[in-house]
Amino acid sequence: MPELRASYDLAVFDIDGTLLATDVFWLSIGRRGVSEVYARHGIERAIPPDSTFLGAIGLAMRDFWKYVLPEDLHSLVEEVEQECQELEKAAFAGGLGAMYPGARGLLGDLHTAGLEVALASNCGRRYLEGFIEAFDLGPILAAARCVDSPGMRSKADMVRDILADTGASRPVMVGDRDGDRQAALANRIPFVLFTGGFLATRPRPGDRVARNYEEVRRFLLPV
Repeated sequence: MPELRASYDLAVFDIDGTLLATDVFWLSIGRRGVSEVYARHGIERAIPPDSTFLGAIGLAMRDFWKYVLPEDLHSLVEEVEQECQELEKAAFAGGLGAMYPGARGLLGDLHTAGLEVALASNCGRRYLEGFIEAFDLGPILAAARCVDSPGMRSKADMVRDILADTGASRPVMVGDRDGDRQAALANRIPFVLFTGGFLATRPRPGDRVARNYEEVRRFLLPV
């Protein structure tokens, strides 16, 4: 096997829909969390459809549940989020959740090749920690940021903070949503759009598009 050589020195990855197959893993958690809170308050409403949950993934958590829940139930946002955090923690601890084929192997190979790996996600702190622990990512991560990280108001802030923390000179961002693209643009770094997940944003001129992790690998680790 030829020696792995990286053309970048840092790769910043989004999590949901980019590394983690959230449509498979998280939908049942979201539905159960809403159902539990509805039952607690005696609310007899239909649970939002899967398309609503999936359409909200990628939003900052302060906006996620406002998108999912009817406007007259926005007072329950914090309670539903707390309920789902507990369910997420239990799910990760129980070994649930799957990364896209080839994703975990690529992260390890990037690290072996001397390229730093970082995460930037609009998830909360406990979700981030659970994801890192579930897939044993701690030893290979240079940095990880989420909405609960100090001073973070947007994904662009997360990427900016990661760049400052690592001192990378040749970074790249990998994500599946327009918010990931905008974070890369705000920091003037290359962007790879991963379209192998669910409801990925449409490509735009200038995007490097990867339909699977073999194609991501070719962008980040050219032989």
